[in-house]
Amino acid sequence: MALRGRGKFAKERCKRLLEEVESMYEKEHEIIDLISKNFKLENEKAKTESNLDILRKRFEELDKRVSCLETDFNTLQDEDDSKNNNGIVKEIGVSENGRLKYVEANKHEPNTGKNSTFLNFFF
Repeated sequence: MALRGRGKFAKERCKRLLEEVESMYEKEHEIIDLISKNFKLENEKAKTESNLDILRKRFEELDKRVSCLETDFNTLQDEDDSKNNNGIVKEIGVSENGRLKYVEANKHEPNTGKNSTFLNFFF
């Protein structure tokens, strides 16, 4: 009788140990999956940060170029203002799409052959 009790106890203990091993096995696979996902996310983060640095540098370059263009535009505008002392008023317009457009200084149609001054900007 005592042997049967020990045998039953041993079987129950063996069953619990097997369940614990299976649980550990599942947890190990979960950990491996999480490590893999973490690695992928770290790679994506590194790529994104690299792309962000590239975009930041491009933005800085474009910002410098825009500043130079604005400075040049203002300088040209000041020079043109000083040249137009003969009563001709120049107008600079902005089209609906936001680009600069040229407007004839003495209100004649462009390219008509009349004596006229144009301010042309090409972007």
